[in-house]
Amino acid sequence: MRNKASGISRFSTRSGSWLVLGLLTVITPSVHAADTVELVLQLETSLTSDSNPFRFYEQTAQPDRPEPAPDKQFRNRDSITGTDIRAGAIIPILSDRTRLILTGSLGKRHYKNYKDLDHKLIAADATLDWAAGKIVNGQVTAGKEDRLFQYINGSLTEKDISHQKRAAANVNFKLTDEWSLNARVDRAGLNYDLPLNQLYNFDERGRQLSGRYYSPTGSSVEIGTRMSETSFPDRNEQDIADLDKAYKESEVFIDAEWRYSSKSVTSAHLGVIKRQYDVLTERNTNLSNILWRGTYHYSPKLRLDLQLWDRPFTIVDRTVVYVLSKAMRFDAQWKYSDKSQMNFSTLLQNSDNVLVPRLASLADGTSRKEKLLRIGLGGGYEFERGFRLVLDSFYEKVQRESDGVNLKQAVIKLGLEYTYENLPGSNSRMGMKRYQHSLSASDSLR
Repeated sequence: MRNKASGISRFSTRSGSWLVLGLLTVITPSVHAADTVELVLQLETSLTSDSNPFRFYEQTAQPDRPEPAPDKQFRNRDSITGTDIRAGAIIPILSDRTRLILTGSLGKRHYKNYKDLDHKLIAADATLDWAAGKIVNGQVTAGKEDRLFQYINGSLTEKDISHQKRAAANVNFKLTDEWSLNARVDRAGLNYDLPLNQLYNFDERGRQLSGRYYSPTGSSVEIGTRMSETSFPDRNEQDIADLDKAYKESEVFIDAEWRYSSKSVTSAHLGVIKRQYDVLTERNTNLSNILWRGTYHYSPKLRLDLQLWDRPFTIVDRTVVYVLSKAMRFDAQWKYSDKSQMNFSTLLQNSDNVLVPRLASLADGTSRKEKLLRIGLGGGYEFERGFRLVLDSFYEKVQRESDGVNLKQAVIKLGLEYTYENLPGSNSRMGMKRYQHSLSASDSLR
């Protein structure tokens, strides 16, 4: 998995808008009068406190190396006010199994101290679920998102906006009640506004073929292969010499899910990735892609999740080729009542940053190890129908023993949220929560 931040210049937003408009024009007359179009409107206002917005490292002074003295004006805590409006619709077409899901979000963030970081958040997604009889079904998706650059180590204090775009299509052939065949193609990419980061603009194309077996108990096993090509069109000669201009990956994988009981489910992904670089062929390597997850419903109100993984990903740091991550994450979701719920997560991660040889500063000149501890706590209380108070927070600590560097960050957010849905559960069925970028239950592969 990759922690790539966002968008691709070759996609045309204008042409995408015409496509969505054309789809709506074609399908609207086909909606049966008896079918209900599900609608969701969500408004949110929030106040966030961030102890380290640019994620500066704290370096321990060493006798042979004086401690750096960065500009202290960027090391202050800041408070951020936010407003968001999110909307979505599920439009049935022809049958219950064929439907169009349209969702989107607009938001603004205003910083009290670092006003140059004021920015807008934009996201939109369209998904077409379709079925042709009982044998063939599939899905077509397209989406985009603009958001603030995710700062990593205090080396950048300028505002940058990342633009992500993605599209995918998959087809599933149900051969029998036990066997199915799946084919998928996808494309993703990113653009950054800031010239300094544009060497990480990328274009990725992928394709996947797999077969899955379903047991009568609900368990399943899937075996498949995935191939992808990633290129970086805006790299100059020195960037190519350090990081290359493209690479190809092929993965052979097994996915398995075991439903031990109605309360517990275990799933695993076991994959071997072969990465081949376009120019720097001496970096060709094999990488493991392993993820295990166990879910236990202790009671109707309490759910527990444990995840273990060993996976590679990339970060926006020109001294790092890629990162190898081994981690354990625990999550708990407690629904105290119909109106209130809480969630807790903790993440322990050991990362090995594979360095660019020319820019490496360590004695071995190959890698740099980091340890990360992240604790998240969140909750919500619905004090009136549709109105909810939201708490979201995390504390994170990074330790780098090789050069005595540490990083600490604490973020807490308080929000007031109003949600309207014409059918109960529409908000969840549309997956609107993904636009909130939860702090306490954020993506595992940070």
